[in-house]
Amino acid sequence: MLDTAVPRKTPQGQRELVERRQKLHARSRSLLIAVHGEHTVAELKRQFAALGDVSGILDELGALGLITVAAQPAQAANAAPAAADAEMPPLQLARAFINETAVATLGLRAFLFTLKLERCYTKAELTELLPEYRRVLAKAKSEEFAASMATRVEKILRRA
Repeated sequence: MLDTAVPRKTPQGQRELVERRQKLHARSRSLLIAVHGEHTVAELKRQFAALGDVSGILDELGALGLITVAAQPAQAANAAPAAADAEMPPLQLARAFINETAVATLGLRAFLFTLKLERCYTKAELTELLPEYRRVLAKAKSEEFAASMATRVEKILRRA
């Protein structure tokens, strides 16, 4: 994929978030959750560098038919990003994103954090957990990565 391309989820990708039929690796699922048709491949590579080969993951998601790339970035920018996640409520999407990125980043060390996450049922509870989410990601990877992931969660929670 070109760095200027803007990927977005396909209807099959939306279903995958809910149904989990493909048994995606946590890194792939994290990236699938994050694809909204708003960011270029270059931005995703930069923000998700801690997950490893972002280009490879995007190629895998594309090959599975879970994401597609607009012919021109302008077309993707005009798409309604909020409608892209219509099948999964924003609160559920935020929880899934937090869980998947924590597991992908921390591995087994994410266990205690995910137990806390499982007790979060409201927007307020998830918002309260964000500082710890950011702290554990920063400790495992970098402050830049942690800030980027926390910003994505906040953006999802604004829609809740």
